Amino acid sequence: MGELLAQGLMIAILGMGLVFAALGLLWGLLALLMRLGGSPAGRAARQDSQLEAASALHAPQAAQSDARQLTDERARVAAIAAAALMSNAVSLGLSAPAGPTFQHGRTAPAWVSTNRVRALQAWQPPRSEA
Repeated sequence: MGELLAQGLMIAILGMGLVFAALGLLWGLLALLMRLGGSPAGRAARQDSQLEAASALHAPQAAQSDARQLTDERARVAAIAAAALMSNAVSLGLSAPAGPTFQHGRTAPAWVSTNRVRALQAWQPPRSEA
């Protein structure tokens, strides 16, 4: 029994070690890619610093670029809002039916009634005769 437990622990340790080694490898790969390609946040920070330097030299031009950027952002927000409203307005027609629709006074078929009765009965496991 002790050998079996030792083998199980060794397999668990080996598996966990491989998982953490793979995670470390992926982490290193992502860090390398971030350094080579740069992150969007890093690019945005660089652009912000460049804009600040440009604004110190040309304050009126910076105000115009800020206004242009704000207008572009408003246009994006308006497009997203319009798309959301249009998608909510369009009926897909793929909704599931609410249930069987029978005409007034018409009874359900026998197989439907039988299955409804079966669904209402509570199932219990067979009792042992002890």
